[in-house]
Amino acid sequence: MATVKNSPLAKSDGTTLKEHIEDCLIVFDQLRASLPVLPVITRLPDFWELLFWAVFFHDLGKIHTEFQKALKRERNYWQHQRHEVYSVAFVEKLVLPEAKKLLIQRAILAHHKSFEKLRERHKFPQDLELELALKWKSDKAYLKTIPKNVKVFHPEDFKANFLYRFHGDDLHQLISDGYHLFQRFFPGNPYPSMQKVTVNRLTDPVISIVKPVLKKPFSPLQEEYWQNLFLWGSLKICDHYGSGKITQIHQLKQEQFRFLDALRNQLIESGADFYPHQKQCAAVKGHCILVAPTGSGKTEAALAWARKQMDSLNGRVFYILPYTASINAMYSRLTKAMGNLAVGLVHGKLQQFLTTLFEDHSHSAQHQLMINQQIKNLSELQRKMVYPLKITTPFQVLKHFYGVKGFEMGLTELAGSCLIFDEIHAYDAITFAQIVTVLQFLHQYMGSRVLVMTATLPTFLLKILEKTLHHPPVIQADKQLLDGFTRHRVHLIDGSLPDNIQLILKQISRKMRIIVVCNTVQRAQEMYKLLQENRLLEASRITLLHSRFNGFDRFNKEKQAYDGKTQVLIGTQAIEVSLDIDYDVMFTEPAPLDALLQRFGRVNRKRRKKLADVYVCSRGGIHDFRIYPEPVVKRTLEALQTVDILHESRLQELLDWVYPHWEPAQQQEFEDTVRSFQSAVAHLQPFRDHREEEEAFYEQFDGIDVLPHQFIQEYERRLLNYDFINAQRYMITLHRGMYFMLRKSGLIERHPIAVPMPDNTVNTQQVLIVKCDYDPDVGLLSQESEIQDIDDQLL
Repeated sequence: MATVKNSPLAKSDGTTLKEHIEDCLIVFDQLRASLPVLPVITRLPDFWELLFWAVFFHDLGKIHTEFQKALKRERNYWQHQRHEVYSVAFVEKLVLPEAKKLLIQRAILAHHKSFEKLRERHKFPQDLELELALKWKSDKAYLKTIPKNVKVFHPEDFKANFLYRFHGDDLHQLISDGYHLFQRFFPGNPYPSMQKVTVNRLTDPVISIVKPVLKKPFSPLQEEYWQNLFLWGSLKICDHYGSGKITQIHQLKQEQFRFLDALRNQLIESGADFYPHQKQCAAVKGHCILVAPTGSGKTEAALAWARKQMDSLNGRVFYILPYTASINAMYSRLTKAMGNLAVGLVHGKLQQFLTTLFEDHSHSAQHQLMINQQIKNLSELQRKMVYPLKITTPFQVLKHFYGVKGFEMGLTELAGSCLIFDEIHAYDAITFAQIVTVLQFLHQYMGSRVLVMTATLPTFLLKILEKTLHHPPVIQADKQLLDGFTRHRVHLIDGSLPDNIQLILKQISRKMRIIVVCNTVQRAQEMYKLLQENRLLEASRITLLHSRFNGFDRFNKEKQAYDGKTQVLIGTQAIEVSLDIDYDVMFTEPAPLDALLQRFGRVNRKRRKKLADVYVCSRGGIHDFRIYPEPVVKRTLEALQTVDILHESRLQELLDWVYPHWEPAQQQEFEDTVRSFQSAVAHLQPFRDHREEEEAFYEQFDGIDVLPHQFIQEYERRLLNYDFINAQRYMITLHRGMYFMLRKSGLIERHPIAVPMPDNTVNTQQVLIVKCDYDPDVGLLSQESEIQDIDDQLL
């Protein structure tokens, strides 16, 4: 589309309407290549043709003369109308079946505002045509603003706007260009005829289109539901990405999986091969469940499975992990193996992670602003569907089914996708119930394929997954392999961790690398002080890791955990769930068997010795019952009394003894969540707001960020230098219960910080200050009773 002088604008930055349409159509072409399954799911063979016309017409309402003046910052009488309301009218020029024109029109109408918002701002009742004159005459204030030489009519008089505010020459040229564009993207396809449309045939789309949809919702059982949803989501992707000048949506290619071939060739040359379960996964087409021990190549098996799906399902791949540390590690691992253009990541602290990758020590405020913007842009790019394999948390998938803002684009990206759920055992009953509900939806309606992986999963949970996925192949590591992965000798010891300090010191004197795992932060800090006081090791040889360190110290602690200089690592669930480390001996407080098995996996991980000793105390802390169900912990200790060498082939038997079913409270949570979430998903509607469901989603994340009082000056200095991301890294996330307890004790206060901005405005920020001491080696100190520890699971 050639740009001519005085072409209608699409944006106030000078981008013309023609240029914006072409930018959106570049995205359209990339989307068509990336999600070829959409015509199949929607049962619309001409889905892409309809989307083309939705993109082409979506902003034509901007030709309105008053809108053009508003873009040019000239005096105007636009009165904050909606350009998309006028764009819809031009679709009437297409000679298409009415049902298909209606699909295009609905998507265009909702590409900025929901139907509720469009209805709310519509000032007049249904009989607008009859009462308009009376309403207009009463609006004397507006009448006085209009010069006498300007044609007088109400700004929302739909037909009058077309009679007096649209120039035919602009429209004629654009429609002519549309013919050439259609031929470019659909060579050889018949071009829809264009018909003349008289103004008298037009009706206000808020009345004729919006209100009927709000009155009679769609059902997921209807084809029309998915046609509307995916056409709407696809148009918004084209519009948003086009506005952002995104020109490429990358796709997975077979060469990006060649590292699997290279790895296998290396194994064969050394006289080995992929394990049987890896080969079996690589041959499965469709859903699959994999049960195999940690360290047996489940990641390679999962990617081999994804590669197989690419033969017939060219969609996006989501690698889903429960914890940010493991997500960050997987991102680093897969970008090395598959390349930067294949892999993206999304989680709640993405910008902080990117900051560590692009650390900048400049003190120039202007330079820091530039760095912040680069990190923000990269973060936004990661969240978009630019990269074909996305490593993320389950909550980044679940949120779309709660109707969180942008859910239509998120669901569109999920269409025909491959989802790999790793560490499925790590979730509580509520999250597991949400995942199960989403898996049903993905299977039934969206053409997705799912691989679920675990090292330890009770049989009753496995059966729930099998039923949800309609009984897919369940691939399990064979007994010979399992026996080869036997790595631990279990010792049950009386008392608590502090009671066994001498036994820990004995192992230290033997030069063993030791992990001490506690159930609460308070106990971890206590053990750290006890070992420091004994002075058997230099302070630098003992590392404490838990959730109440700020971002800077947490990052350093994780680095120290991998450092060979650390001989004793003390921590909480942060060790259990997130670190790929390998120590010699473990001492742990009692916990459910699956949690203990995760902890044991941090000892003798690489099987460099035949057996490693793991010591499980019979007593934990007085507040452990708030974290783990007491009956489950009791059954775990009883089961471990029968164990000396922990044979991998016995784990399923032990798990099923400890977990024959949910505990009553967990069972109730599971059933209630499934029921309520199924209802929420069933009520998810195209073109609508879902504020209540969105609030319910965010209520699940009850961590509250606080700033230790020692860091107020440094925090302010960072803000004044516009180093907002690193300022946030001074924060600590507290569980909501702990936060309110500290606030009740007068240890939380609000602190205002005024930040002068480059545009001469002042941004005043309220920061929650916690008046507890903070030590970079010990973390946030509090004498208050423990409520519950925040783990590393984040949005």
